[in-house]
Amino acid sequence: MQLITYDFISGCFGGACGILVGHPLDTIKTWQQFSNHKIRASVYNIIVRHNGMAGFYKGMFFPLMTSGALNSVVFAVYGEYMRQLQAQCKTERERQQSWPKHVLLAGSVAGVTQVFLGCPIEVVKVRLQTLRYIGRPWRCLMDIHRIEGLSGIYRGITPMMFRDVLPYGIYMLVYEYMLGIEERLHRVKRDRLSSGSGGLVVSSPYEASLIAMAGAMAGIISWMFIVPFDVIKTVMQSETDPTVHKNMLHCCRTLVERHGWRSLFRGSFMVIARAAPVNSITFLGYEWCLGQCHKFFGNADKTSYWS
Repeated sequence: MQLITYDFISGCFGGACGILVGHPLDTIKTWQQFSNHKIRASVYNIIVRHNGMAGFYKGMFFPLMTSGALNSVVFAVYGEYMRQLQAQCKTERERQQSWPKHVLLAGSVAGVTQVFLGCPIEVVKVRLQTLRYIGRPWRCLMDIHRIEGLSGIYRGITPMMFRDVLPYGIYMLVYEYMLGIEERLHRVKRDRLSSGSGGLVVSSPYEASLIAMAGAMAGIISWMFIVPFDVIKTVMQSETDPTVHKNMLHCCRTLVERHGWRSLFRGSFMVIARAAPVNSITFLGYEWCLGQCHKFFGNADKTSYWS
């Protein structure tokens, strides 16, 4: 098996873990942005309108079935493009000097993949979470395409570009840098090398806490400056009438005029609160599964961008 296959399998597993942990917080965040309510009012509305605690998991099935595979593609694109960039370097010194730039670039390319594959998933998730559609996820997707066309499926793609492309590069750079700090202490580097290439065998609380901390920091830092784009994306995707919001700037101006500039940061607390556990468990699941792939299937390719 090739390294890109390991990335694919591990990304799928890590993505599914992240969704299971973070969906209730994501539902609160989405409802805040959609209704411009505070946390307490949003929680109340979710429970009342969705008939109990199950409301926090409204719309989870579709992301769980699709975002795991989406996450695996994103990790696979990142891993393969990173290896290609590093392979172009002629010396080890050049590889080390170009490493941050390569991580940022590979992460941004993975972010583009995330946007084009993930936008339809986001639209369906938001419609189900905000009760703009009552029914099954696949039926929701088909109805959106039938009524609103392809533009309906990709509504909100512009703010998603601003939210996911460069920030995803920053996300991966922060994660790799946090692990790099510990690699200088030799222990994690030794474990990674012993597992072949790029796979960390999570076998101790120390290793697990390190990955969790790195993932949490990556998620928090990458989300700190992009909340307004996430708010605009949610508002645009929850709207079923395509004439209400002409574009991203029009939606932004409408929100500010109607609710004030603070509405652009609605849901910030839930975004940060969600970023830490979700990204921790996503990377922990990814690294654990990647290590298991190397353990059970062997090492098909000794070339690694981590070593």
